[in-house]
Amino acid sequence: MASKRKQVLNRSSSKSNFTKSAINRKRPEKSNGSTVKKTIRKRRPALRSTSGVLRAARPERRTVLLDACNVSHYQNRLPRFSVERLAKALEYFVENGHEVYAVFPRFHLYTGQWDNVDRLQGLYRKSYIVPTPCKEFPCAKSQVYDDRILMAIAAQYQCAVVSNDRFRDVASEHPDWAFVAANRRLPFDWDSNGRLAIYNTDALRFD
Repeated sequence: MASKRKQVLNRSSSKSNFTKSAINRKRPEKSNGSTVKKTIRKRRPALRSTSGVLRAARPERRTVLLDACNVSHYQNRLPRFSVERLAKALEYFVENGHEVYAVFPRFHLYTGQWDNVDRLQGLYRKSYIVPTPCKEFPCAKSQVYDDRILMAIAAQYQCAVVSNDRFRDVASEHPDWAFVAANRRLPFDWDSNGRLAIYNTDALRFD
């Protein structure tokens, strides 16, 4: 009887240790911008086009960062953001031979601000989304300002940034960020057929 009780305790202890190790992950707010930059450097995604052709990024093309919330916003009430728009923007740049990533605060992966969270998380699992650090509990909106990380990555890796935001608030904080905002920002529009139109395409070419 004693040996049987001992076996049960041992099993229970090992299960407890597994559970603890499984959930004892580094909290997002403890991470920093360097983690996000390493992710950008390591990931090289490819998106299957509607024609079924798998196209990888071309090394001579500039890497593109999408200001995901800005690109995907379509209404002021919930849900505010369209995953279809985000996917179309990603596909647009992959079809043109660019390495591309969408950037937004991590808590967006789990909130009702997007119209299709399952599809959004699917894009994340395929490495198209780079979430910036945030404190998910107890207050999801306690976060690192994602525009600063976006500008820092773009400046370090010479990326183009797709956004209608002029980044005036962060451009004044660093001359390299000001250069990105003035010279490598790609304004955009969505036409009546839901197609992405990109302006300032010169920013996609290396100087």
